[in-house]
Amino acid sequence: MTASSRPTHPRERRTAGDRRAQLVQIGLELLPTTPVQELTIDEVARRAGISRSLLFHYFANKREYYTAVTRAAADLMWEHLLPAPGTPPEEQVAGMLDRYVGWVETFRETHLAFVRGAAGGDPWVSEVYQETRSRLVDVALAALELPDDALRRQLLLAWFAFTEDLVGSWADEPTMTRPELLDLLRDVLARVAARS
Repeated sequence: MTASSRPTHPRERRTAGDRRAQLVQIGLELLPTTPVQELTIDEVARRAGISRSLLFHYFANKREYYTAVTRAAADLMWEHLLPAPGTPPEEQVAGMLDRYVGWVETFRETHLAFVRGAAGGDPWVSEVYQETRSRLVDVALAALELPDDALRRQLLLAWFAFTEDLVGSWADEPTMTRPELLDLLRDVLARVAARS
């Protein structure tokens, strides 16, 4: 075999970690149009060029695969929302809100499925959802320079629930401009922070 007749992309054997990462990535690529609960294992396996049974070599069952994809999506959202290092505290929450609205606008159906899945009692979605919310509360408490106690956490979690609901419905039917929406969310947060 000459150099010119060799395949340009020889098939490489993937490590288990590489294959798991590939399968999760395929799930992430499908999420903008398909809620995680509706991902089909057959489609994921087809896109990966493997059999359905081989996918279950890397993930014990559908739930484990769906959990991995949900966690990866939540991590991407978290990284997207997180303020850049050195951002002044007074700009951190406003920036996070702006990026959150953009995220919901881009991934509305997927985000709605994530929130509804958590509210609907899917334990694997709920666990990831609660972890993500807790991390966002941590950032908000630090940015607002509020004490980290049960009252403040409860108030901020309630504000996050309000924000999720309002932004989700606004993305579906905008009843105000984007700047008006952001002003309203900041105003409600300021009132919550002042009451705490």
